[in-house]
Amino acid sequence: MARKTGKSRRGKAPAACDAERRMYPRKPADLKVFLQAFSGSELVFQATLPSRDISIGGIFLESEFFLKTGTRLLARFELEGADEPIEVEATVVRQERLDDGGGVRSGFALEFVQYFGNSKQLLASFFLAPRVRGFVERYLRENSGRRFRSDEDRLVDILVAWELHQQENRQQPLRP
Repeated sequence: MARKTGKSRRGKAPAACDAERRMYPRKPADLKVFLQAFSGSELVFQATLPSRDISIGGIFLESEFFLKTGTRLLARFELEGADEPIEVEATVVRQERLDDGGGVRSGFALEFVQYFGNSKQLLASFFLAPRVRGFVERYLRENSGRRFRSDEDRLVDILVAWELHQQENRQQPLRP
């Protein structure tokens, strides 16, 4: 069994606490993540590790070695469909270690604390683009006869329709 290091809140199981605190949904992802740690300008650590899952706010990396909670790292990886790599500064926030005979992989979780370039937008697109694309395609089919003075007016109308759709379906948009 995996032993999660970290404290549970109010006696709840750690997994329940993680779900309650999670700001963004996560999904399985098999990525190769290049990590670097620096002390001043000196490179003190470098590795490439596989990921287990990812969200807009962080990633879980599989590893048999561990970094101290609070360690700051630069992380770089590529997402399918993204036209540039994701580059973030991250902090180690949790570790999962195997107990004897455990079948769960061990590793550690990183929380993204700074996004470089378009990284946050690219991550959001990785999660939201399929849902938004489906909505836009339906909207355009159902409103093909409507005329707008400009592309900007059409875009505003689509965004208003999206927000209305979100409210009617009681779906919470991803928080920024």
